Amino acid sequence: MNAKLKYHIAVGALSLWMCATSALYAQQEWSYTQYLFNLYDINGAYAGNHGAGSFGVRYRSQWIGMAGSPETQYISYHAPAFHQRIGWGVKLSTENIGARNQTIAKASSAYKIHLDDGSLSIGFAAGVLRQSIDVKSLKVADPSDTQLIYLGESILTPLVDVSAFFHTNRFYAGLESTRINRTQFIYYENSLARLYYNLQGIVGYMHPLKDGHILQVSSAVRMAEGKVWLPELNLLYLIRNRCWFGGGYRLNSNAHAIACYNFTEQLRIGMSYDVSLNALRSFNDGSAEVFLGFNFKTKTGKSIRYF
Repeated sequence: MNAKLKYHIAVGALSLWMCATSALYAQQEWSYTQYLFNLYDINGAYAGNHGAGSFGVRYRSQWIGMAGSPETQYISYHAPAFHQRIGWGVKLSTENIGARNQTIAKASSAYKIHLDDGSLSIGFAAGVLRQSIDVKSLKVADPSDTQLIYLGESILTPLVDVSAFFHTNRFYAGLESTRINRTQFIYYENSLARLYYNLQGIVGYMHPLKDGHILQVSSAVRMAEGKVWLPELNLLYLIRNRCWFGGGYRLNSNAHAIACYNFTEQLRIGMSYDVSLNALRSFNDGSAEVFLGFNFKTKTGKSIRYF
């Protein structure tokens, strides 16, 4: 990548960050800290970029100690096909927030265009969202309200996502728009509940140092419908191709510490801990996340990936 292109990318990333600093903030569709170790989790166009099959499993407990706080379980698999020209993958996640339970299943595909200086992937994903409300856990003013009957039923809603991902050996950038179909949840007649689309962009750069040490700088900006923004910056350091450690900052939200250890070229385990920096800090003990990744070997016999 030439110096001029790097300059424009850096300016663009900084501009996104500065524009987002004056906006509002809220919980987005996903809230992961260790997505940097498996970018497929947040960008479907990344599917197949490991060069072989790749599993990812994560568990996150957000705002520990707060009643009804989010708890998420997530598993994904993606792999290349047709001589690396196509990538495909599947994702399954469950999340509990208060009385709400949500399960999402998606299948995605990505078409890869090999360029002189990198590779560009265009992705499409479709799936279904199952949502239900545990009415018994609600404190209601009128138990005889007929609307409670409908809220207790499970609702299935289709999902449609589109994405793009570009990378070289040291640089990557991606953009994904999820829930673009904006389908309604039909709990009852004239229900106004519906999907809200989310848009997220990521950009990162790997700077190699001596003796197998690598420095990674990355940024992400997420937007929910209604211009609700949440930007973040991350800095990670890799020691001798074995251990990652570092941290990041989400604007007006939290700071987080990250560590990941590569036990082998196929297996890695990561942990992170977030500390709230806003008014929520008085009501929770932080957020914890555990990640497990496993990559099958490529034809060259190696599968370790830096991003």
